[in-house]
Amino acid sequence: MRIKPTKKVLLSWIDKYVPEKDLFFLSKEILNKIDVKDVLLMPIDEFFNHNSYGQLNYVNSYEYWNIKNAQYVIIAESEWIERLPEEQRQLILNSQVLCERGLVLPVSFIHEIEKIPSSFVIKGNVVIQRSMWEKLDEATKEQILTTMVFEWWDKGECEELPKTLPNFLLPFANTFGHHQGANCLAAVLFAISKGKQEWFIYEWIHQNTFLEMLTQYHFEEFLDEELQQGDVIIWKDDHDIIQHAAYYIGEGLYFNKHGQTMFNPWKILTESSLYKEWEHLRRMNYRQVLEK
Repeated sequence: MRIKPTKKVLLSWIDKYVPEKDLFFLSKEILNKIDVKDVLLMPIDEFFNHNSYGQLNYVNSYEYWNIKNAQYVIIAESEWIERLPEEQRQLILNSQVLCERGLVLPVSFIHEIEKIPSSFVIKGNVVIQRSMWEKLDEATKEQILTTMVFEWWDKGECEELPKTLPNFLLPFANTFGHHQGANCLAAVLFAISKGKQEWFIYEWIHQNTFLEMLTQYHFEEFLDEELQQGDVIIWKDDHDIIQHAAYYIGEGLYFNKHGQTMFNPWKILTESSLYKEWEHLRRMNYRQVLEK
């Protein structure tokens, strides 16, 4: 089956997709060609360690992990870019394409490209910024987000909910979420709490916290046994870093979340599809051991 984001989810994404402040990533060479009054100019090392701009809505929307060849970041109010002379605006927007930051989409993702101001169309791409996003109509935003999600993040392919699915997973399985940051480790912690700690599922959980919580819930590693409902599977790389985890629900199916963005749904996956994704990593199995 294939799932799609609901109307409610899409409205939530529209509100969160483009952060309130505009960020522009620039090389030193480009910086010397533009006027940077009325903005904050921040060296990129300081930027990446900044409390305000390290928030998940900025990290995920601008996809910091992809950014290349930038030494400075301009932080600006949303209408600043529209007030610049066209030549400077084009230099800055072109730089956003070159540095491969987020909020840059191929024109093929937008069905009615005429609705996009021409200044924001750069070499076959659309550079999205806050003010121009706010001016688009709701239907256009929904279309852009839906296309972008299916093309880049998740095609929504998953398994039907089995009749044996635990009740606490029903509100989440095979759905897209509203929150940035919810990751695979959070999904597993929610599941092992048997849904009693719903807020766990919305967290961005790191490795040591995850392992501590497995201990608190009395999970221990086991070898060479068939999986049982409620077991946890972890994949680690060569540096002993957890790259993924999933919750086994029985019948060869798993409750799973790939990625930490709001565009990554919680899904029911088969063993073959899940294991194929992570087969290059070391797998470890954990089971809850009842207290004696």
